[in-house]
Amino acid sequence: MPCRLSWGQLKRTAHTKNLKPVTFTQRDKKAGMEAKTETFIKTSVDDNGMWLLTVPAGRAGDETVVVVVRRVEECRYGSEDSPGAHVSITSSLTLYGEGQGTPQTIVAKFVPGTVELFSVEFMLKEFLPRGRGVGSWIMQQMVLWTRSLPPETLVGRIDISSVDAKDIRNLYRRSRMWRGLGFRFPAGETCSMPLRADELQLPRGRCSTLRVEPLVSAVRRLEDCYHGLQEKIVQLEGKKRSQKQLIDSLKNRPFYHLLHRKGGQLPDEKCDTLPLRAEKLSLPQSGDSDLVVAQRATGVIRLATLCAQSQKRILELERDLASQSEELVDLQAHPFFNLRDKYRDQILFWGWGMCFLCFIYWMLVS
Repeated sequence: MPCRLSWGQLKRTAHTKNLKPVTFTQRDKKAGMEAKTETFIKTSVDDNGMWLLTVPAGRAGDETVVVVVRRVEECRYGSEDSPGAHVSITSSLTLYGEGQGTPQTIVAKFVPGTVELFSVEFMLKEFLPRGRGVGSWIMQQMVLWTRSLPPETLVGRIDISSVDAKDIRNLYRRSRMWRGLGFRFPAGETCSMPLRADELQLPRGRCSTLRVEPLVSAVRRLEDCYHGLQEKIVQLEGKKRSQKQLIDSLKNRPFYHLLHRKGGQLPDEKCDTLPLRAEKLSLPQSGDSDLVVAQRATGVIRLATLCAQSQKRILELERDLASQSEELVDLQAHPFFNLRDKYRDQILFWGWGMCFLCFIYWMLVS
């Protein structure tokens, strides 16, 4: 027997057949996945993450100046206005040295649960001397940053460099440094055992002569130092010029200085013209490109180099002044000693000439 439906039942049945119950659920799921996969990257550089390293001079060579800039790059879900959980955090230390083509960057990357202290084999480039404390300082900075992560974060294993493994002394030194950071190595192995972030520790090594300064205060010190050195150079050059004038005058006019008793007085010479103060350097900031950061770091290194060159120039001027002072004392003690050397040929010529004339006169008279 056919089933008869009322108009209301028929209307509800037709409406139910036209519905697509999965449409709203799929759209919602897709929107949720898009919101989760949408990420943004934020890079930051602050004044507390920039340093000036002064590496002590070795047996041959001068001090090495290195500018270190730390960048922290955060990758998060969501947008910058409403950030979500971290996808990854990258902390990089970039080392800029004098006369090098490409700076060296040392990277540590954190993803939730694990952290890799070094993305590649850790080895300083040739422009940095080894065994001067630079490598240990870099390790300490990486450890301090890693300890700020969740304590249960697993630290990636460390492999001792193959170059250090070939040299017994380097192998011992590098192993002692890694063990001082908290890493443990199985007997006969160069790969460390698993470690947690809260198990890392700062090494207690010997005191290093490496000088580390915050870049902001270091630049201020270098600017003041350069200005003071330039003033001293101008004063020493003026004194050197005055002493040279006095020495030349004593050599050429000894009787004048003897009569006026000015043999020990220097001419008064004022140095009114002093070099201008070095321009204030711009420090790296967040949002700067790699090229801009490299240019600003090079400017700091150039300023440090100018200070070192000015100090060398001062030493040269002081040596020249000491030599001039000895010569000046000798001239004042023997004012006519220089005349014998200066007029030796003339004295001999006129002496023999007078002797010859006297001989002719004696011959004529006799």
